[in-house]
Amino acid sequence: MQKITNVRKDYQSSRLLLQKRISKILIITFFIVYTLITLFPFYTLFVRTFVGTKHSTDLWLWPPPKEEASLDYQWGNLSVFYNLDFDKVKEDLGIPEDAYIQTRWTLRKIAEEYDIPEQRIKDYFTPYSVYSGWLVLFGDHKFWPALFRTILITALSLIGLNLLSILTGFGLAPLRRKDQVIVFNMYLLSAIIPMMMLLLPQYMIVQWVLNLIPGYDVSGSPARFMSQLLTIVLLNIKGGALGTMIFTAYISSIPKEFEEAAEIDGASTFQYLRYILLPLLKTPIAALTIIALPSLWNDFMGPYVYLDQNNTTLLPLIQSYTGTYTTNYQVSFTGIFISVIPLVLIYIMFRDWFIKGAMSGALKG
Repeated sequence: MQKITNVRKDYQSSRLLLQKRISKILIITFFIVYTLITLFPFYTLFVRTFVGTKHSTDLWLWPPPKEEASLDYQWGNLSVFYNLDFDKVKEDLGIPEDAYIQTRWTLRKIAEEYDIPEQRIKDYFTPYSVYSGWLVLFGDHKFWPALFRTILITALSLIGLNLLSILTGFGLAPLRRKDQVIVFNMYLLSAIIPMMMLLLPQYMIVQWVLNLIPGYDVSGSPARFMSQLLTIVLLNIKGGALGTMIFTAYISSIPKEFEEAAEIDGASTFQYLRYILLPLLKTPIAALTIIALPSLWNDFMGPYVYLDQNNTTLLPLIQSYTGTYTTNYQVSFTGIFISVIPLVLIYIMFRDWFIKGAMSGALKG
């Protein structure tokens, strides 16, 4: 009888162990599949950076092979499809700078006209069939300044948005007086007004103010460039409902005794904000940063409306490569892929800070 009982116990324990292993395998499999599904759009976007305009309607799950350049390609078509820089191509191929090349000339005609080996021309243009997007973007002198301006505007906007939201939340947190309630409701009202309805009057007001700045009317002047960038930052950090709601609600939950104790110890309002309140605001700062970062980084309308073409950010620069009759899709997809990389790196580098900030206050003790 005892042996039968032991056998049953061993059987039950083995069965339980097997169930745990199966459950563990299913959970791991689920997360692997879920991760692959999540990363699949990024992978397909990366693959599209190597797919030329000619094959843009085809589905590619891996980068296509190179296509050897044909000497029957016309110069004009190549310049349109690949966004070629004429001066750079002439310099690389040894063509005189002042030489005029007709748009209907083939590569064979150019090779004969300027005594260039045909194989050299093939080797030069073949990589463009796959790497056109990367070659055009990294070869464009506007790309790196546009990327720097995007980073600068995003960083300043996040700092300003959090700072002003903290001050607004601190002023409205008690919501005891009637004027505080009115101001808070006005912030909430701004959330339901479509931005496109305000675009034209906002643009007219901004231009009227900018024209008061000396040197703004001079194209390419530092005053014009700096004023435009400052305009985007100020428009990004202007009063909004999201930051006001987040910080007002959180600061209201902080015990009033903290501020009273600081006053008894002789601390000023600024010292209370700096040394007591600010360290407690990791949660709303992390929350607002996580929500606002993608929209600020991917802002297209603001820079497109208020910035000059030689003073623009990344997304309007990418849009400028789209043509009326043809578009180099490799450049568009490459630009979009590159614009996503910094966001991914930021979330990877600061993921612990985001998690700690979001979880601080969720648990007591």
